[in-house]
Amino acid sequence: MRRHIQLMDKSLSRSNRKLLTTGKNLLRILNSTADGIMILDATGHVLFANKAANGLFCKKDEDLTGTMFGSPIADGHKTELQLLSENGVRTVEMHVSSLEYENAAAVVCLRDITNHVDMQESLKESNEALLKLNEELVKARDEALKQTKLKGQFVANISHEIRTPLTGIAGLADILLTDCQLDEEATENVRLILQSSNQLLLIVNDILDFSKLEAGHITLNEGEFRLDCLLDEVKDAVLPATYQKDVTVTTEVDGELPISVVGDCQKLRQSLLNLAHNAVKFTPNGFVKIAAEQLHAQDHTVGVKFSVEDSGIGISKSARDKIFEPFVQADGSTTRDYGGTGLGLSITKHFIEMMKGELRVDSEPGDGSTFWFEIDLKVPPHAA
Repeated sequence: MRRHIQLMDKSLSRSNRKLLTTGKNLLRILNSTADGIMILDATGHVLFANKAANGLFCKKDEDLTGTMFGSPIADGHKTELQLLSENGVRTVEMHVSSLEYENAAAVVCLRDITNHVDMQESLKESNEALLKLNEELVKARDEALKQTKLKGQFVANISHEIRTPLTGIAGLADILLTDCQLDEEATENVRLILQSSNQLLLIVNDILDFSKLEAGHITLNEGEFRLDCLLDEVKDAVLPATYQKDVTVTTEVDGELPISVVGDCQKLRQSLLNLAHNAVKFTPNGFVKIAAEQLHAQDHTVGVKFSVEDSGIGISKSARDKIFEPFVQADGSTTRDYGGTGLGLSITKHFIEMMKGELRVDSEPGDGSTFWFEIDLKVPPHAA
């Protein structure tokens, strides 16, 4: 019996030591967690509080144990507390769970969510600021669009007002040259009038076309036309600019091409005219050739390569990368020496892209330039 009692005492001692060790380990774990943990009795008094809980409610080295925390709280209760600490006001999330163990009634978990709340508040303020900024940007954009529209309307109206008398002046000058017997001096003066009128008319047309492109008011209008007549019209339009130069303008139409085709003749004419005008302008002496070459023909469609070649001053590689941008010329000296708005190539590029083509250039300084593009045109049944 005595030995049995001794064995039981030893077993009980081992169990107590193990229980004590377990309790210490549990206490160490509870005190190492960042969340506050408290155990309350049925009256709301604190039976246990870990270090994090003490740190939230007490000064350094004080203990909540034995203090009154509050009336018994329902199981599952969750709320936020505002606690005054040495570092200011802290926001703490509290969650209560029931506990049935000896005289314990509830366990309270406390989590400091101050940084999370501050972050949410900061995000809210940032979002409100972004919304306000977005509203201001929308207003600024709408105002800019309004001003751009008004500017475009003004430019279009002014361009129309200028173009009408210019067309009349150019027409009268052409009649004087072709139908009237003028002496040499008068002929030269009328030629200068015609040349200046055509140059100014080209600038006005560029401005008008660019304002329409900006406003999105330009669409394709297809119709039947003759390629040889089109190239001759372009040639005749740029001839006045060669009167004081030693420049020959020629056209060349591939004999394999059909007599007539269907496409937007007006935009094709304007594109070739812009290219031919530039070719004449930048060619002090030599030649300008406007050509149309057949690439392929199938299913009532013909692929045509249009090109404008000149023996002029040529273009450097650095300039070739930017000349298709609006208001841009090869360099500042180009504008001073040759004039122009820098819109012609940009407009031409847009027109050709509308016709599913791509404007390209082959050029070297001093070796002339060739601007070219390829587009598909329809072939009417009677011309196939």
